[in-house]
Amino acid sequence: MKERYTVEEVCERFSVTARTLHYYEEIGLLSGVPRTEGGHRYYDDRIMVQLEQIVRMKEVLGISLQEIKVIMALEGRLGEIRSAYSQETTAEEKRKFLDQGEIELQSFMDRIDERINKLQELRAGFQQRMDRVKQLKAMSD
Repeated sequence: MKERYTVEEVCERFSVTARTLHYYEEIGLLSGVPRTEGGHRYYDDRIMVQLEQIVRMKEVLGISLQEIKVIMALEGRLGEIRSAYSQETTAEEKRKFLDQGEIELQSFMDRIDERINKLQELRAGFQQRMDRVKQLKAMSD
């Protein structure tokens, strides 16, 4: 990877507009976007990784920008916990950070489970409709 990418290179690579990149920065999805001495944005490898995650979550998974923001905030907190854990020396202190990480992860997994349950309920409703269509088709034959 190279050290700096222009707005145009990033837009082309991720099929987004410059306005989209600016918006992601405005709402806090992209943090610490570096600037040239003249004040122009450029994108480094760290930002490129963030953008790749955002685009993948948004386009492939259909996750909203607000949900992406929550996920990225969780990733940030987990990174802070990981860093603090590695700096602590006592087993008790390490345990405290592991407990924090467990709470954060469990909370997010609970949110995922809620979403899965809602999607399964939605699917079941459509499956009932599909079954009814098939019954009507069979009766008309």
